[in-house]
Amino acid sequence: MKLVNLTKILLCSSLLTISLPALSIWFEASGQAVIHNGDKTIAKQQATQEAIKQALLFAGASVKSVQHMANGLISEDRLEVTTSGEVASVELISEVYQGDVITVSVRADIFPQETFCSASDYKKNIITTWYKINKRQQAAVGNMFDFGKVLANRLQQASQKFAQHSNINAVENYYIQPNSHHSPSQAMTLAKKTGAQYVLLGEILDFGIETEKSSKLTFWKENKISRNLSLAFSLYDGNSGELIFKDQVSITAPWRFNLHSMVNSEGPALWQSGFGKATQELILEINKNIDDTVSCLPAYGRVVATGNEQLTINIGKQNGVKEGDVLTLFQVNYVYDDNNQTLKHYQLHPEKVKVTSVFHQSAIVVSQNGVPLANIQPNDFVARR
Repeated sequence: MKLVNLTKILLCSSLLTISLPALSIWFEASGQAVIHNGDKTIAKQQATQEAIKQALLFAGASVKSVQHMANGLISEDRLEVTTSGEVASVELISEVYQGDVITVSVRADIFPQETFCSASDYKKNIITTWYKINKRQQAAVGNMFDFGKVLANRLQQASQKFAQHSNINAVENYYIQPNSHHSPSQAMTLAKKTGAQYVLLGEILDFGIETEKSSKLTFWKENKISRNLSLAFSLYDGNSGELIFKDQVSITAPWRFNLHSMVNSEGPALWQSGFGKATQELILEINKNIDDTVSCLPAYGRVVATGNEQLTINIGKQNGVKEGDVLTLFQVNYVYDDNNQTLKHYQLHPEKVKVTSVFHQSAIVVSQNGVPLANIQPNDFVARR
């Protein structure tokens, strides 16, 4: 009798904002094994090993040997684990016998360490929008009311050219005011609409002109004119609305254009000027901050279509997906504990899927073992763990 891998895992973690310290994350996982020749002890060890292995792998650990873990669950050999967090304890929750199959459930408490991580090798999809100029009258100098649109497109271009861990794959052609009460729900709506994992919202806080008058001793010199550019960004988890990070950057650079002339926000004259070059450097800085922020976060894709025993997912070549990659299917749900904290539940599907076809922004996956993929719906997730 061949036992199909029926391991399931339920992960609960407290959602964190950037201002909160790291909290422990607890994992509940179950593993199954066949009882051969009535030997329940060996079967229990095998099922326990599988449950621990799945929990640790999903937590980001690298398991070299799954033979021994804390609290005397298994007494033979040893488990060597390299992980981004500290495993505080492992507890046996239950063991259930049904015929010649045993199911063992365990719980592992893990405290993430902020000093180390293993970056995901898939790029995370990010969606953004145009960036509103808060003091609109400042854009009258140069008639640059569309500068927030151009800035968003420039940031997308920089992301696609230079980013290693993220990919701004689209710019929506409207404005969303960040840091408002509705930002989390707006981010979730936008992510569901576009299939992005993260949502970047931005605004232009300052776009004003500064004039430094020449002194009386140097009256023959022209007044020095410079322009400010101050930007604020917020990055949200598109599935939960969780604020991942906030960033604010600014420059002041020479403005060589006549204050009463029109300036093309997309033209080479602007972007080859001192102000344009300084803005481009600012864009690269923003892009690096975003890339560094998401580098250690897992890359998720969404299921966008099902049928004919195959699934279409919304990550592809631009994210680093390759034919033959093996992915985990899972669903995400949210509940509140007694302290009104949001708990994030990951429930993994028992079957892995394998990538059979890859396109620029999507891929086709099928069951790795040929087992029917039951209960999979659009907006379920995939990840390589």
